[in-house]
Amino acid sequence: MKFKNTKPDCNKIKGDNSMKFILNATVAFLSLSLVGCNLYEPTALNDTQIRVQEEMLTHDVVFSEVDDAFIGGLARHYTKHGGGAMDLIVTYDPKSYRNTAMVATNRLSDIVSSLRDLGVVNVNAGIMPIKAQGDDARLLITYNAFTAHAPEGCDEAMPGLNGRPVGKGAEYKLGCSIDTMIARQVAKPQHLLGRGATGDAMDGRSAANIVELYRTGAENKELGGESSTDE
Repeated sequence: MKFKNTKPDCNKIKGDNSMKFILNATVAFLSLSLVGCNLYEPTALNDTQIRVQEEMLTHDVVFSEVDDAFIGGLARHYTKHGGGAMDLIVTYDPKSYRNTAMVATNRLSDIVSSLRDLGVVNVNAGIMPIKAQGDDARLLITYNAFTAHAPEGCDEAMPGLNGRPVGKGAEYKLGCSIDTMIARQVAKPQHLLGRGATGDAMDGRSAANIVELYRTGAENKELGGESSTDE
């Protein structure tokens, strides 16, 4: 009787299993490696808008300090940063012979007139009695103010600008410097909010009619009326 030696076959099976194990492990490792790879690269462009902050400004000034220079500075700041109506209140003492309601009314009228001459026309004005105030009236000023700032995440300028050393600047996002300059130079920050001068009730067709002549390049017709010269 002859016995068949199966040992080589067993070794062959073990060898095949080992090779399959190695191949499976390699495939699994490569799969994990591919999972860890992300083909998406974050953008280097700034994708945030210029920040516009709104705050309520309140000034409490002794009326003796309210002169032409003060009113001029107030008008300039409101023209650039103001939004909405400016509220003005002049105080008086009901028991004072000098700081009376009539005097407060006249003072308030002069201030409103001066502001209108400087282009500030949206003003709410009034007088207010203050007991035991004495002869020194006060001027209370309140209005909303808007300021423009660099976009969120644009903490530093582009390397080479504003004294920043030239370098790699890997954290810098393209467009931050331009937006920062716009925020500093814009004439009226409130305009960055997109609030047009035509009002909220303006529809698309009406807005298009306003700029249609500029878009097509058509020449505006001459306006009628009187003139001081024929040229």
